[in-house]
Amino acid sequence: MTKESKENGYKTIGLLDLEPKRAESLKNLIEKKIKSLPSLNMTKIKGLDELSPEGFDAIVLYSWNLDEEQFLQWLQGFETRWSKDYSIWIPALIISTLDLFSIPEILERTTSSNWYFDVVHPDHISSLPIRVANLLRIHDHLRELMRYERELKLLQNQVHSIEQQLGLRKKEDSDQ
Repeated sequence: MTKESKENGYKTIGLLDLEPKRAESLKNLIEKKIKSLPSLNMTKIKGLDELSPEGFDAIVLYSWNLDEEQFLQWLQGFETRWSKDYSIWIPALIISTLDLFSIPEILERTTSSNWYFDVVHPDHISSLPIRVANLLRIHDHLRELMRYERELKLLQNQVHSIEQQLGLRKKEDSDQ
């Protein structure tokens, strides 16, 4: 990803393959579909440490061989590990072969989460453009929230500084 790409309105999608040695035609098809989407750059990454909210607008994760229980544990562990690094600001599209109706806890888990993600079955990759577009819009909104948070902290620091100056002046005035 280049600065020029960002300036031209390109979005960067990270692709994290948790099983990189497993080659499948489906992976290749998904990657080809993502690459074909306009105004997107796709970057393959090897681990979470390569992610930063400034560098990626969304991420695609493969979770092929997980059963329902493993998927919930993986999801919780992944979110916990990720949120420590503030990468929670990067929404994710998880490719999974699970029937999510077989995991009743998924609704509660998702609604209580502070991480935006979507899960798509490989049979439904035709919805990939809309899903990616929605995650990119979510990322834009999250970026705005990050900007608001920085501005709010800056204003709070300025108010604190003014209060300290006024406190010192009041003390100086009372001493005279």
